[in-house]
Amino acid sequence: MKKLKIFLDTSVYSALYDERDSIRQKQTQDFWKNIEDYDLFYSDINIQEIDAIVNKDLKSKLNSLLEKGKMIEITSEVNILTKIYIREGIIPEKYENDALLLALTTVHSLDILISWNFKHLVKRKTRIGVNLINLKEGYRSIEILAPPEL
Repeated sequence: MKKLKIFLDTSVYSALYDERDSIRQKQTQDFWKNIEDYDLFYSDINIQEIDAIVNKDLKSKLNSLLEKGKMIEITSEVNILTKIYIREGIIPEKYENDALLLALTTVHSLDILISWNFKHLVKRKTRIGVNLINLKEGYRSIEILAPPEL
């Protein structure tokens, strides 16, 4: 059976080691137990966000998790779709990286964006809006899920 292709937001990597929310940490650990069932993808956004972490031990752990996936590029096509998501009010301009994650998942024909970001990504309005735009722009739909939903 073909593996689902999933893009992991940095929140899914960092939640594995974040002890401030034990329930979310446990759900993330459960998610990672089955990670071999999926083809994982990441981008420069993940790398930049992890590089910004001060704790060197945590940074090293998160970088080793990235190695389980394949890197995808932020292309001009990704940038164009990102701007459309922002222009159409799906994601506020201030949170352009969230729109980039959606565009990366879409343009690279991945199946699912996994995130713990309920403010901008994992919510009904975003799911509907992104997939309406994707349909209008000639892309297929994507799923946007939190780790326990997969």
